[in-house]
Amino acid sequence: MLMLKFEHRASRLRRAAAALMGSVLVVCSCSQVRGRHLLQKANQQYRDGQYAEALATFNAAERLVPDLWLLWLNKGYTCRSMLVPGAKTPENQEAVTCSLEAFTRLQALRPDDQRGQALYVQTLFDAEQFETLVKLFRARLQREPDNLESVTGLIQVYSRWPNHMSDALEWHRRKLQLRPKDPEAYYSAGVYIWQQLFARGGGAEMAVFDPRPDPGKRKQVKVPPASAPSDIVGQQRVDLADEGLGFLEKAIELRPRYQEAMAYVNLLYRQRSFAYFHEPEEWQRCVDKAAEWRNKAVLAMGKTVPGEDGAGKSTGKR
Repeated sequence: MLMLKFEHRASRLRRAAAALMGSVLVVCSCSQVRGRHLLQKANQQYRDGQYAEALATFNAAERLVPDLWLLWLNKGYTCRSMLVPGAKTPENQEAVTCSLEAFTRLQALRPDDQRGQALYVQTLFDAEQFETLVKLFRARLQREPDNLESVTGLIQVYSRWPNHMSDALEWHRRKLQLRPKDPEAYYSAGVYIWQQLFARGGGAEMAVFDPRPDPGKRKQVKVPPASAPSDIVGQQRVDLADEGLGFLEKAIELRPRYQEAMAYVNLLYRQRSFAYFHEPEEWQRCVDKAAEWRNKAVLAMGKTVPGEDGAGKSTGKR
């Protein structure tokens, strides 16, 4: 009799436990359904451009399905849509923080999904959080010293970070050490130098100035355009231009018909010439070299240089 009572009690406990488990499963199932429904609603609001409303709905869904990776991906996209690159307002900072937190959570839930890391990094770029990016890429390089992606990332960071030209060049050189046979890496470094020279004292007013004495007015001294304090001038301009020319010439050595590189050799010689406004003969040599490389670029495109025949020989026409 005692055994029968014990079995009866055990049976009732099993039924109670089963009922409790069933109720938990129903609650969990209902939460999942409600959470996914809210996620669908938020996605539609996002597609309709209702970003603030979508964010509020994502936050509501988050309380129900916090481990659903798709929620964090789409919430991150929504916050990025509210972000204005470079803006320093509190609202923009909230959008940045929201995006970074969402993509961080996505990486935790789906570590093999490359979108989480890529979107996290892109958000840092959009927010101009350059110091954070430098720490991130340098930390990766400590683990993998030859990680080309991190070196390229540092080039991008310092190229966009004002007053960090020397740092950008340092990492361009590091990339060339890793890719010594890559003509595009040399081309990229040369173009970067041209961009710096053009932005800092190499604009149109310099390009139109001719320091040679005018016929009949040889004693009249020409005054070149004024330079700004931040401009690259004198020997620094020459040295930087020469380094860029070396990069581009190496690119052409590796890819003999690299017409884009030839075009930038032309442009860099013109930038170099601006350092010689007080030395007209040296200025002229730079201008002549620029014209020489401009013609090489034209020939590399399969076109004929004006005044020359198809073989590149002068026709005698002026």
